[in-house]
Amino acid sequence: MNKFLIPILCLWFLSCVPEETDENNNDDVSEVTATELYNSLSCTLSTIYGETPLSKKRVRTLKLIADKMSAGFEKFDLSTNVEKAHYISQLTHESDGFSATVERVLGPTWRELFRGESETWNCPQYLDAVNEDDNYFNERYVYSRNSYKSKFRGRGLIQLTGCFNYLGFYYHLSAKENNHPDSDLHRTYFTYQDGRGDTIQVGMYCSDDALERMDGEFSKKGLAINPQSLLNSFEETSDELALPCSDRGTPELSSTDFIVDSSFWYWKKCQNSSYTRDFRNQNSDQAVARMTECIHGRHSTYQNYQQINCERTGGDFRKESYCRRKKAYEIALTCLQQ
Repeated sequence: MNKFLIPILCLWFLSCVPEETDENNNDDVSEVTATELYNSLSCTLSTIYGETPLSKKRVRTLKLIADKMSAGFEKFDLSTNVEKAHYISQLTHESDGFSATVERVLGPTWRELFRGESETWNCPQYLDAVNEDDNYFNERYVYSRNSYKSKFRGRGLIQLTGCFNYLGFYYHLSAKENNHPDSDLHRTYFTYQDGRGDTIQVGMYCSDDALERMDGEFSKKGLAINPQSLLNSFEETSDELALPCSDRGTPELSSTDFIVDSSFWYWKKCQNSSYTRDFRNQNSDQAVARMTECIHGRHSTYQNYQQINCERTGGDFRKESYCRRKKAYEIALTCLQQ
């Protein structure tokens, strides 16, 4: 989900550095235009990564999403700067600073996929980013189109992972489109009848047969998985949807819609969760820990966030995850308030 706008970086780098924030300043309701959001996101990323100007791998995504995301704040009811900062901080970590909209795994490099010779994968914005940072894209940021499990790898800004999450998002889209009573539900629990008539709950990975049977279950409710083409060659279609490039996606769903709306859809699950609902508008370390658990999964590390020393995480990826999201939250809140 994603799109458009021209980058205007923070002209005064030091002004992006977070100051002390008022713990009780939780009702700072504000609307944000696409331009203001672009500037706030640029400020946030410039401060976190020390980039002036921002690298192309981040700029290409910001250009794609700013307009759509600013509209999404109202559409999905994120009204305060505190909640927006929580949301942005989670996106920043999940997408590696808005540089990755497809989860990393082993496989062919971006240069191999986006060398400009394939009508399917030609994406000039990626080629510009590859040329700017060849090591990042050729060595570190690589993925596979061959692994069965990679079919349902993370895509988007809050990266959807697992068959049940993809089905939940498409179910939501189809219900909205068809004015179905479930349109406001954010479900990830689905069952279908296998070939022997046994009831199977959808899990992390679905076979093509499982997807087809789930489509049948949706059809009984008057719904269809949109776009329908996702049932055919799911992996390639989903990769196409997750590219932060203009005029990409499918006729039924653009890349911008997928990249941005899937992140808001997942965030809405956090809004509705009894475990996290009361923390999304709190300016506290505990709120960061709770929102991180909603996105990254519950774990004792996050529940014992008070014991984490962000100066010495010992290489623990969960501690580092919390610390990076906490830092991103503090910076994003300051940049939004400017």
